[in-house]
Amino acid sequence: MGIPPELRRLAIGSFLFLLVGIGGTIALPYITDNPGAAATTLSPEELRGRSIYKREGCWYCHTQQVRKPEANTGTVRLPGDIGPETIPADYAGQRPTFWGTERQGPDLSHTGSRQSVVWQREHLRDPQSTSPGSIMPSFGHLPADEIEALVAYLVTLK
Repeated sequence: MGIPPELRRLAIGSFLFLLVGIGGTIALPYITDNPGAAATTLSPEELRGRSIYKREGCWYCHTQQVRKPEANTGTVRLPGDIGPETIPADYAGQRPTFWGTERQGPDLSHTGSRQSVVWQREHLRDPQSTSPGSIMPSFGHLPADEIEALVAYLVTLK
């Protein structure tokens, strides 16, 4: 006997529809034109700092994601204000993204707007000197050029 043609068309159509859905789910994030998405171009030094940030596991304790309930006025100048809510365009061109999983330390989304280069450098070498009571470990073991690269990356977070 065989499969009726209507059932065959339904099966093939369903399968094709499934493939289009899966393909769209995978491909759309890469081809969607988001006018607000402008990938931040990092210098070689900043990219090196980002690599050190990843290698040293900074993202284990620090997030780079401001959620709506946490966003204050967006000035990042007031105590407790960690900046405007994160939007997808903030992560354009970043692989991997450093959303983080915990907030043992403060969110770093806008740390470049909140702290100076001098503060960042001193904080990495001796966190207690800039933030008494901080549980952050010292990164004083890093060579000076790696500290500078890490600082260069951190100040891009605005």
